[in-house]
Amino acid sequence: MAIGAVTILEILIIMGTSLWAIQYLVSRRVHAYEKPSLNNTQVENLPKVSIILPVYKEKRQSIEKTLDSISSQNYPRNLLEVLIVVDKDDTHTLNEALKAAEKFLSSLNIKMIINENTGRRLKAVAMNTAMKHAGGSIVGFYDADDVFPSDQVLNAVLLLMERNYAAVGTRVYRFRSSVLGGLMYLESIVWYNAVIPFLRSTIKITPLSGEGLFIRKDVVDSIPQSMAEDALLSLKLSSRGYSVGLLDSYVYELAPVNIISFIRQRIRWNRGYAQNFVLILRQGIQLDYALRVLALYVLIALPSALLLVSVIGFMAVAYMAVIVRVFTLGSLYQLILAMAISEVVVLYLMRDFISESMNMGRAIILLPAYWLLLGTVTITSPLVPVNNWLKTTR
Repeated sequence: MAIGAVTILEILIIMGTSLWAIQYLVSRRVHAYEKPSLNNTQVENLPKVSIILPVYKEKRQSIEKTLDSISSQNYPRNLLEVLIVVDKDDTHTLNEALKAAEKFLSSLNIKMIINENTGRRLKAVAMNTAMKHAGGSIVGFYDADDVFPSDQVLNAVLLLMERNYAAVGTRVYRFRSSVLGGLMYLESIVWYNAVIPFLRSTIKITPLSGEGLFIRKDVVDSIPQSMAEDALLSLKLSSRGYSVGLLDSYVYELAPVNIISFIRQRIRWNRGYAQNFVLILRQGIQLDYALRVLALYVLIALPSALLLVSVIGFMAVAYMAVIVRVFTLGSLYQLILAMAISEVVVLYLMRDFISESMNMGRAIILLPAYWLLLGTVTITSPLVPVNNWLKTTR
């Protein structure tokens, strides 16, 4: 029986390693991100674009950072408007937003929108309030603290027009000058450059992010309400047969300021994904699409779950081998070898991603602990009673 338990743990370790290897290899062979072949000189009538910036408990400097990136866009100024939406009871942010907007009034058409509907504090509620005032046929979304290239708006619009996409997203890299910030940066690199291309090419569902997101207003007249509204929007568009694109560009965003804020962010995401699964099934979708959605969730959650179970199992085997002596030390060494080989394989495949964020020596030490943290938060998120927008403190 002891040998059987160790064998099961080894199988779980092999499954987790194989799943990552498959995702990585598939993503390397697909071209998920695109750039438009058109340029602005080839388009006679560019559409008006409304950029919505929902802010809640934000500092002036954070809002200014995003407005600075918007003001640097090479999109015609007469076809670009910015809507900053603030909750009516968030007077501090309103004052900060007014100060930030004043700095850019000469270069941007900025409107302040007050969200009166603050009963249930969800980001989607604020976004929809602003959408009612948006004059553009294309609507873009960013958050405070976002930094992005000067051609992003133009290229997103051209890609929407050229490929007739309902929505276009991009990579969102989260970074901060700290150990945790570096790990989150690496994770976001892996997510956008390996996981999303894999999901897009296999199950044909593309998870979009709420920053650097552009939608056609004739297709999407409101954002679905959820704690993970961007993920729910992705599912709804896919279920209705709309195509979405990925722009070969990026948004840099400040990562959560500390581990508490990080955990709150992940709980919101995980709870939002769980909520979305229920909401999308209630729509009465077809069985084949329901299976694709289920596959999406399994592929996202399975690596973290397998890792957590493997680590807990390893600690149990170590205890039973060293203290209780139910397992032999040979079984423990066998399991240690399997885990070491698994980590070497994953780190080798991730070497290009790791080199962008940290050195390999640090990754060998820090990544297992970070993966364990992710697995723990993923598994325990359903137990946390959260129903509102958990603000990420940056």
